[in-house]
Amino acid sequence: MNRPKNLSLKLLSFFAAETLSVTWLLKVPGWAPFLSFLYFLSGMAIAGLLTRAPELRLPTPAKRAWSQPINQQRLIVIGLMGLAIWSWCRYWFEEMPIDITNADMLPIIKVMSERFIAGQHSHVYDVIPWIWHGTQPIYLPAMWLPYVPAVFLGLDMRWIAVAGLLFSFAAFIFLYRPSSRNYLSFFLGTLSFLLFWWLVADNTPGIVSVAEEGMVIGYYVLLVLALVSGKPWLTGIAISLCMLSRYALVGWIPAYLVFLAMEKKWKTLSIITLTGMSCFVLLFLVPVGLNTFVRLAKLPGDYVAFAGRVWKDSPDVFSTAPAFAWLFGPNRVALLHTLLISLTFIAPMSFVLLVRRRSVANWPLAALKASLVIFFCFIDVPYLYLFYTSSFVSLIALTLALHQIGRTPA
Repeated sequence: MNRPKNLSLKLLSFFAAETLSVTWLLKVPGWAPFLSFLYFLSGMAIAGLLTRAPELRLPTPAKRAWSQPINQQRLIVIGLMGLAIWSWCRYWFEEMPIDITNADMLPIIKVMSERFIAGQHSHVYDVIPWIWHGTQPIYLPAMWLPYVPAVFLGLDMRWIAVAGLLFSFAAFIFLYRPSSRNYLSFFLGTLSFLLFWWLVADNTPGIVSVAEEGMVIGYYVLLVLALVSGKPWLTGIAISLCMLSRYALVGWIPAYLVFLAMEKKWKTLSIITLTGMSCFVLLFLVPVGLNTFVRLAKLPGDYVAFAGRVWKDSPDVFSTAPAFAWLFGPNRVALLHTLLISLTFIAPMSFVLLVRRRSVANWPLAALKASLVIFFCFIDVPYLYLFYTSSFVSLIALTLALHQIGRTPA
C-alpha cells in the first residue's frame, strides 16, 4: 500500500488534536461537547493512518546498550521524572486523602485487598455495607490484586497506580528518538510533556490522587509493546492483564484471534490462547473462584441503572469529559449502552474483513486504537480519568511510527 504524503505530520497533527481535546482544552467552559467529536475523529484518524505506516517494530537493542551515553541520559531523565512525580504526588496525597468523600474507587479496592489478605477469598466481592449504604465491588482481579502488597505493608496504595504511570512514560523515553534536524520529534516531545504535566502536576482527572487507572495505562502500554515485539507469549500476558482490568478489550480480542486464524498463524494463536487461559486461571479462578466469575459476568447488565443514578447525583460527569453520553441524556442511556456493546464488537471485526482484501500493516494495533476510542466515547458513564489509556496507546504507537517512517523509504 502506498504511503500518504506527510504521514508523520498527519499522525502528529491528529495526536495533537486528540491530546488537547482530552487535556488543556477542557479548561474552556462548555467545550466538552464539541471536544467529544474532535477526540473521536482524531482518534479514529490515528487508527486509520497507522495502517498506512510501515510495519512497526521495537528498536533492536545494541550491544552493551546500558553503557551507551544516550541510554544513560534516558535513565537520568526517567530518574528526574520519578523525582518530580514523587514530589507532586506527596502534595496531592496530602491534599486528597483516600476517602469516599473524594472518590470511592480506592476505598473499595482497599477493602477487597484487606479481605484477600485476611484469607476471605470467596468474600472479596461481597457487598461492602459501610460504603454508600452497601456497595457491590466490581473491579476485576488485575485491577485490585496489584494493590494487595501496598495494603499489606501499610503503604499508600496510590503509589501502585503511580508506578504504572511512570512505567508508561519510561517506555516512551526509551523509544523516543529526538533529532535536531526533525522538528516533528520535538513536536512529539512537547505533546508528551503536556500530557505528563496535565496528569501529574495539574491532576484535573485525578489519576495520581483518587483513581486506579495508572495500572490500566501500564497494561495497555505493555500490550502495544507486546504486539510490535512479535512475541506471542508476551502478547497473551498483556491481553490478559488488560482484559482482567477493564472490559474495553472485549470486542478486540475475538477479532484478533479470528485474524490470526484467517492468516493461518496457528502457532501464534495457540501460544496466545494458552497463555491467556493460564493467566485467567492464575489471576481469576485461583484467587476468587468460579462462582465469583459468574457473578461478575452478570454485572454489565447493571451499568444502565448505574448510569441513571450518576445522571441524577453527579450530572457534571457528563459535561466534563469528551464522550457522547451528553448527546443521549438521562432518558436514552439504554440506547447508548446498546450502541456501546454493538460497536465494541462490530468495529474490530470490520477491520478483519477489511484487511483480508487489502495489504494493511499494523492491523492489530490500529484496531486496538479504534476499539478504545469507540469504547470510551460511547461509554455509559464517562469518568475523565478513563480516557488516557487511549492517549498512551497513541503516544507509544506514534513514537514507534515516526522512527519507522524515518528509516523506511516511501
